[in-house]
Amino acid sequence: MQHSPEAIEEAIAATAVATPVARWRLFPFIAFQLLTAGTFTSSIWVLWLLHRGYSLGQIGIAEACYHIAKVALEVPTGAFADTIGRKWSLVASTIAVMIATSLMWWSPVFPLVMAALLINGASGSFRYGADQAYLFDALKDEGRSHGFVRILANVLAAAYFVSALIGWAGAWLSEWSYAWPFSLNIAAALITGTLASLLPEPVRSTEHRTLGGIFRTIRTGIRTVRERPILLRLVLFAAFFFTANTLGSIYLQSVLKGHGFANGAIGLTLGIALIGSAGATWLGGRLPASWRAWMPFTLLAASVAVGLILQGMAWVPLVLVGLGMRELSIGLFEPLFSAWANEEASSETRATVLSLSEFGFSVTMVWSFPLTGLLADRAGWGVAYGTVAAVLMVLIGIVLLIGRRTPVTLSEAG
Repeated sequence: MQHSPEAIEEAIAATAVATPVARWRLFPFIAFQLLTAGTFTSSIWVLWLLHRGYSLGQIGIAEACYHIAKVALEVPTGAFADTIGRKWSLVASTIAVMIATSLMWWSPVFPLVMAALLINGASGSFRYGADQAYLFDALKDEGRSHGFVRILANVLAAAYFVSALIGWAGAWLSEWSYAWPFSLNIAAALITGTLASLLPEPVRSTEHRTLGGIFRTIRTGIRTVRERPILLRLVLFAAFFFTANTLGSIYLQSVLKGHGFANGAIGLTLGIALIGSAGATWLGGRLPASWRAWMPFTLLAASVAVGLILQGMAWVPLVLVGLGMRELSIGLFEPLFSAWANEEASSETRATVLSLSEFGFSVTMVWSFPLTGLLADRAGWGVAYGTVAAVLMVLIGIVLLIGRRTPVTLSEAG
């Protein structure tokens, strides 16, 4: 194959930039990850909307708006990150956070609450996939992609710890005034947006950075998942796993409030759980490759199901045990899933493939989140969480049956 002089010059320039940059670019990236790990409103946003007079059913509808935005934008934003640049996708995410937080804080009427959650969903779409793809490629530039799972686990563990502190601080400050967590959220987004804009990244060609290039990347990513059974099963498994955990996590604010917990106590409880999840994430990055297989993943899903059932119990100690089981399971699962998915995807479509998993998660959340809230309103948390647990295990069983005739390859065994 013949290359033009311009193409050769671009390749040389890219090589010259990538290697020295990769030596230090992880530091600002890690700082960005830690500062965006959690939000000051994460432990109280449901309580804030209840305080404003909105019902659990309305909150469920608003959360569905978040996932409607992700359904619409998850794959295009993943392709945006692969085509335009991962750093600019992260910058767009922080801008959306500032707008969404401002609208949520104002929230005079329900349509504005819905708009806030839609924009917040866009923020998550721009970030998810772009961050892990950036990290994987930075390590690949150094020839250290084999260490991705351990480094990712360290970053995630630290992020969980920071998220716990930020979430608890926001809940504690909200007892004085809800203005504190919302204003701090906006300030943090401004700082992290500036930090993301300074991240070094090899410049993509003008031809690549076009609307047509984004659509080509979307098609390639979808075709990759469709043609590789291992990626299809991973995408579906993670979508259902993350959905069940999210339902168990967000509505737990209301569950604990019903048990008489103050805002600060709720933030502290969720923060301690996140610290446990941080420890599990650190451990997940050090487990042998054989853990990246279907049997360990199924056991983790079963642990989440049991944890959800316990969260719906009337006795507070059982609720806390269920919370612990769920957080430990998600902590172990995340680095194992991320490593497996990143290894199976190509560099050109890595963020797009990861976004497809988040797309599946959001499709499920659109209907399951409001349905769970309405079910809890009418039948109680025991029935609501028990139903989520049962549906989770049925769907996971279906995912495993989809690939029962697919030969287990070396990559599938870890």
